[in-house]
Amino acid sequence: MCVWTCPVDVFNIGEFDSMQGVRCKMAAAEELPTKYVKLAKAQLREDPTNVSAHVEALRRWLASTPHLTCPDDEEFLVMFLRQSKYLHAKAQARLDNFCTLSTKKFIGDVIWGTPLDLNSNALDSYLNAGMHLPLGYLRNGRMGVWIRPGAWNPNVLSLAQMIYYAYKVIYMVALDPRTIIGGTVVLVDFTGSTSKQIVNDPNEIKSWSRFLQEAIPMRPRRIIFYNEDKLSDTVENIIMFYMKEKIKRRMFKCGPDIAKVFQVEPNLRPALPSNVGGEGRPLKDLIQANKRHFLEFYGKGDPTGTIKVDESKRPMSACEFLRAYKDYNADVMGKSGTYIKANQGEI
Repeated sequence: MCVWTCPVDVFNIGEFDSMQGVRCKMAAAEELPTKYVKLAKAQLREDPTNVSAHVEALRRWLASTPHLTCPDDEEFLVMFLRQSKYLHAKAQARLDNFCTLSTKKFIGDVIWGTPLDLNSNALDSYLNAGMHLPLGYLRNGRMGVWIRPGAWNPNVLSLAQMIYYAYKVIYMVALDPRTIIGGTVVLVDFTGSTSKQIVNDPNEIKSWSRFLQEAIPMRPRRIIFYNEDKLSDTVENIIMFYMKEKIKRRMFKCGPDIAKVFQVEPNLRPALPSNVGGEGRPLKDLIQANKRHFLEFYGKGDPTGTIKVDESKRPMSACEFLRAYKDYNADVMGKSGTYIKANQGEI
């Protein structure tokens, strides 16, 4: 995927859908929109003149690891460098973790790095439901993502399949350099959710939390829970048990009041459809735009399908990259102090 170099400030899903050249060679850092060049310098300590040297150093490290096989192009490697703010030890650990978790069964009987079957009925059902919808780039440069558990039909799509496709969406979004530079705002919207759609198995939540915190090259700036109820409270408490303190401070619980969501992140209003109080395009348009972009992106191939890990060749120096997570203990995490107030300002 290339850097989409149009100098837009409000990057909506219409622009996200219509851009061409989805998988061309990534542009050099200086070809990023000026906003993102400045953000990368201020937030990630990025010097455009040194990016190629950092990438080459990480590429040499990757070539020296006997157990890892994965893409070594600039657009792939720079994701991990940016997420780690160019601290190579952290970038190496996250890259190793990403490859490791992409090639093993952690939730159900599905390996996340398995190449996509674009003709699959399951994939078509997933995309048509709109469970995980990129909203495009907001005015402040962040990528908005709308998660809708109530759109999932477990009778049609298993949890393992749903998570597998979510992994593919996350990778697609992360590969655009603006996502990591600007960070992400995630809206978890429990509207219409029932007990069948609430995943409350601590082991499954632990596996997914581990991947999100230890492996995927993303920078979450806000995680907002909306329209939650007693059913989702259990899930939120389990999630909080596994989240690092830094992430906990970026989580907000807004209840049924969409105004509180916009208080936490005003830039979501222009991106969300009117039926949830926003000013953006209708839900059906967001779903179709995401579907077209997803099929176009992976129609050029699935890079995650090339990832391989040979544990028999893993050196001792790479044995402790993946942090162990404790089993869930309901007595450890209460509700008090879980979420900071929405009016505390920028984090």
